[in-house]
Amino acid sequence: SVDDFHFEPEDVVVEREVRTDWLTATDGPYVAALDPALTPELAAEGLARELVSRVQRLRKDAGFAVGDRIALAVAGDPPVVAAARDHAAFIAEETLARRFEPGGRLDRAELEQSLDLDGHAVTVGLARLGGAA
Repeated sequence: SVDDFHFEPEDVVVEREVRTDWLTATDGPYVAALDPALTPELAAEGLARELVSRVQRLRKDAGFAVGDRIALAVAGDPPVVAAARDHAAFIAEETLARRFEPGGRLDRAELEQSLDLDGHAVTVGLARLGGAA
């Protein structure tokens, strides 16, 4: 009969096992789960952020001063150009680009470089702009 058994808390071990494609982590009584699915919007944002990182390195390699305003052009594979257009304000702000041409080229680029951006062929052109910010 059930009355013949008595369990104390130390007699019981509770284990959680999460069965999902989500990324999970536990800490004591807390569980966090993240959906790792990459939506097209997230992929485009990732390309835009990677583009900003690359442009910042190119600015440094070209010897531009930290505050130099630039003209920036990005040409290449359609997903990168689309991401650059969708996130143009963010890219321009982060790179100090007063002129930004997604899908175009600069006539007088001080630096133009072909890059591989997450498997996409891209050409980035930079030129310093004079005048006040």
